[in-house]
Amino acid sequence: MTPPERRGARALQLVLGLAITAALVLWAFRNVSFAEVWSTIRTVRILPMLLAVAVATIPFALRVPRWRLLLRHDDDRPLPSGPLWHAIAIGFAANNVLPLRAGEVLRVGAVSRLARVSFAAALSSVAVERVIDALTVVALLSVGLVAAHLPSTVSLGGTTPVTVVAQRTGIVCLAALLVAIAAAWRRDLALQLFERLLPSGRIGAAIVRFVDRVLSGLGALRDPRRALPVIGWSFIIWTVNAAAFFLAFKAFNFPVPFTGALILQGGLMIGIAVPSTPGYAGPFEAAIVAALALYGIAAAPALAYAVTYHLTTFIPITTLGALSAIRTGTRLRTSTAAP
Repeated sequence: MTPPERRGARALQLVLGLAITAALVLWAFRNVSFAEVWSTIRTVRILPMLLAVAVATIPFALRVPRWRLLLRHDDDRPLPSGPLWHAIAIGFAANNVLPLRAGEVLRVGAVSRLARVSFAAALSSVAVERVIDALTVVALLSVGLVAAHLPSTVSLGGTTPVTVVAQRTGIVCLAALLVAIAAAWRRDLALQLFERLLPSGRIGAAIVRFVDRVLSGLGALRDPRRALPVIGWSFIIWTVNAAAFFLAFKAFNFPVPFTGALILQGGLMIGIAVPSTPGYAGPFEAAIVAALALYGIAAAPALAYAVTYHLTTFIPITTLGALSAIRTGTRLRTSTAAP
């Protein structure tokens, strides 16, 4: 049974997520002609769009070798690829049909059961993976912003040019990665520092336990023979993912370069950072409309692109995840993934 206070917290998260989603949907659809959206969708070039969908599915498989580096047995033996793939497919499929990123919990529970690893170890590896993903995407976003040569009039906050923001962000990402590696290298010292800085009590203890799990997962970065491949796979995963956005630009005949795909991808990750509706419906479209506006793409065509990309790329991983769930006997319910 789920404790009443936990059910209340989840309900509050759901309400908050839905409220944010509703606001973003209203923003994305403001002053949009739905007739124009449909008209744009009807002009899409089928072959480039199908290629974009295929390329967008590849990064899920590319996550397997990277996860094998981050999650190991207690004796440091690598896990077989099969359970890792099934857990990835199930988790991402569940994110498409369940709210609040419940698929992450399912993914951890699935790999814990299928690969016979501890729930805590699996959870820490996913937490580390998310940190590395965020740093990688933001680093690529910085590259995209610098290389895009956007007009100096394009700024954030009305004053700071995006190129300056990109340079600063890139420096922060590099510094964050170095700090993460240093903390993993001197784990005990990092934990002692957190214990001194945080207030005593249940909240402080909970944060320290979470940091301990993350640092445990970051242990893979202590060894350059594993750290470099993890970072390399991360850039491959997200570069391929950006290529799918770029191919979709071609399907819609948008004059947006590959750097625009990097910018769109970074904006999208920021836009869906808050857990909300299944499949991030609403925030996904709003983030894409905002990113394409930098290239002069009007709201209606941009929304047509966002909806088409979202729906078509939704199908393969959701289908693969359902097949993995059937094959492994995993039910798409968060309660089955509890530790």
